Amino acid sequence: MRILELFCGIGGVAAACGDGGRVEIAAAVDVDRVGLAVYAANFPAHRTVARTLDTIGAGELAAFGADAWTLSPPCQPYTRRGRGRDLDDPRSAGLRNLVARFAEVRPAGLLVENVPGFAASRAADLLRETLERRGYRWRETTLCPSELGWANRRRRWYLVAGVIEGVLAERERPAGARPAAASARLSELVDRRYDDHPDLAVPAALAERYRRALDVVAAGDPAAVTACFTSAYGRSPVRSGSYLRLADGRLRRFHPREVLALLGFPTAYRLPPELPTANGWRLAGNSLSLPALRHLLAGDAPAAREPR
Repeated sequence: MRILELFCGIGGVAAACGDGGRVEIAAAVDVDRVGLAVYAANFPAHRTVARTLDTIGAGELAAFGADAWTLSPPCQPYTRRGRGRDLDDPRSAGLRNLVARFAEVRPAGLLVENVPGFAASRAADLLRETLERRGYRWRETTLCPSELGWANRRRRWYLVAGVIEGVLAERERPAGARPAAASARLSELVDRRYDDHPDLAVPAALAERYRRALDVVAAGDPAAVTACFTSAYGRSPVRSGSYLRLADGRLRRFHPREVLALLGFPTAYRLPPELPTANGWRLAGNSLSLPALRHLLAGDAPAAREPR
């Protein structure tokens, strides 16, 4: 199956699909050149295209020859922090354009990921109406990787339509059987080499000021689950991710590579050494949870809902 990654970021879909040969990335498209550079460094064989998606045309999209599209558009129009302006937010222009182009190009499959609030948005209604008019069947659900035994919370809304569902299904799975949930404890995902990294230390004054608001975890706690990491991690002290408590009581932030591990990226995935830490947090915070994505692409979306 040939997949077109739109709003591709650093390549969450490509990383989730791996190199098993069942999926080919037709192209990866995004306006963020820093993210595309990281993508290209990890997937040099994939075609990357720097393009604003609010103006891309049906002809350009059809020329990629993709069987399915994946979209993870900006979430800010559908969050309280982003003021919830929905379709009135300029950051939704790319999604509006792609929904219209989807109706013209009509690829055989679609996967969309966004924050849970997207489900009740006008943008989601527009997407559903387009799918319904064109005769697609789809399923939508919310899923958090912590529900699969992964030590990270990142609840997201997903819509899966057409042939993309089941693309990662295990070939030898018995009929009706479900795969074991991919799981990982925090201790497996933390890299202790970063404990004394100067960019990660949390000043004692800041830790004291926000002591009641910080989400603090300990790697030795087998039940520890980190909060959702956002692109604001490192800038906003609270509600942007977790902090790690060290054995001596100090707090430190998670390194961007650790955030990627918490998102399920493989150990072979690399961030360029010259990439500033702040950029690494931003790119990771805008990416996808791979355990949840693999679960859905294997055809295991819970609480499925058929079209109206």
